[in-house]
Amino acid sequence: MPRQINNIAEYSADYREKSQVTVKSTPITKATLKNKPINKTTTKKRSLSQTRFNDTINLKPVSTVETKKNKKISIQEPQAGCIKPSPKTKKQMGFYRILFACITMILSITGIAILLSAMNRTTCVISNSPTFTKYNNYIAPVVMHNPDPFNESQKANIHTVISSAIWRTILQNGTDHYKEFDEQGLTLIPINDIQSACTDLFGPTYNINTNENIYGPFYSYTIGEKNFHISAISNLGTYIPHIEEITEEGEDLVLNVSYLSRDDKYLSTDESKSDTPTPIKSMKYKLKINKGTNKYYIYSIENI
Repeated sequence: MPRQINNIAEYSADYREKSQVTVKSTPITKATLKNKPINKTTTKKRSLSQTRFNDTINLKPVSTVETKKNKKISIQEPQAGCIKPSPKTKKQMGFYRILFACITMILSITGIAILLSAMNRTTCVISNSPTFTKYNNYIAPVVMHNPDPFNESQKANIHTVISSAIWRTILQNGTDHYKEFDEQGLTLIPINDIQSACTDLFGPTYNINTNENIYGPFYSYTIGEKNFHISAISNLGTYIPHIEEITEEGEDLVLNVSYLSRDDKYLSTDESKSDTPTPIKSMKYKLKINKGTNKYYIYSIENI
């Protein structure tokens, strides 16, 4: 006879312990349920126990404790929540924040003071450094002729350019390097040397026009010749440069130059030496880089 699945609901449970005897489950049919009255008290208890069981499912056991009778008791983890700091903790945190802010301010002020002090010391060192000396020597042949201002080297006075180039040639090579003289006893200096000095001072685009005769205060040139004729000259009464500051403007250098008399006590080497110079005037020299030689040349001279 085929099994009637629709009329029979099987239910079995095993609540055995070591001391209990196995009890065989019996099938419960619809007929049985009809004949057996339902105990409301049992149903209520079962409902309550089931509710408690469902509530305990959400609790996560984190550990077990083993008793003397080897029974494991589940210890449930309390629900996680926010830790609220106590008023005392808040006061401590506020104190530490204020302390940290004060320390930061003190360190910042100290750092700024050290930086300013270092900058002042650096300025003093640089003013006496080979860099300042180098550019003082570089512009000296130009400063000694007290040139008029110009905003680009091509507009510089031709006599200032040639006179400065001649002096640079003499200062670099020395008078002993030129031992040839003309019929009048004037020193002969090759045009190429003077043109090279002119390029060093005023840039690669400034060329001396040798297609015409040139006459200056202590030099002359005649078309077709290879030399300039230089008469005896002196630097008495000329200015000496004293660079006060060097700044950068992009790739350019800007020199703030004081013009000093040769009698200035700042230049003295005896006990009469002054601690500070007494400038006659001040000018601003702007130097640009020559891409071919990677050296600076005088591009403009301005009043301050």
